[in-house]
Amino acid sequence: MRTRTVLIGVAVLLAVAVTACDSGKSSGKPGASRTPGSSSPTSLTPAAAAERDALAAYRGMWDAWVQAGKTSNPDEPALRTYTSGEALKLIVGVLATNQHNQHVSLGSVVLDPKVSEVKPPEAPTDATVTDCVNTENWLNYKASGGLVDDVPGGRHVMTATVTRADGAWKVSVFKLGRVGTC
Repeated sequence: MRTRTVLIGVAVLLAVAVTACDSGKSSGKPGASRTPGSSSPTSLTPAAAAERDALAAYRGMWDAWVQAGKTSNPDEPALRTYTSGEALKLIVGVLATNQHNQHVSLGSVVLDPKVSEVKPPEAPTDATVTDCVNTENWLNYKASGGLVDDVPGGRHVMTATVTRADGAWKVSVFKLGRVGTC
């Protein structure tokens, strides 16, 4: 009974803390945020919104790829949410090859992407994302168990083009360098 009372008390405290923290946030309008010390929301510039959305698409692509790699599923729906064109063809091709060879990719990648350019700045439709992708913990395994080979993962320089089409940002092209390029 005492444990239940403590849990209820913790839940109430958390609810109060969340409510108190939430009371100072912006109006909830998309693209609106508060700057420190200001009392009114400010809108993101088109370039800043494009950077935010391009990075979300880039990270979404990697999340989808890592998820699909666990079973080598080239039909993973999230891939099509975050990629298009050559990027989609490349990832689907890798997954199909792994599926055929009964290989899976397990683990995680570490990302640190940055937008290096948006074009055109006043109404962006393209963004260039640069990253040093760390695949030290994302390796290929036989579906039956055990590593496919003794090739370690590592750090790869990556450049991706993220394009806005039909209101959605998707990675359309990327170039992933060899291990050790960053």
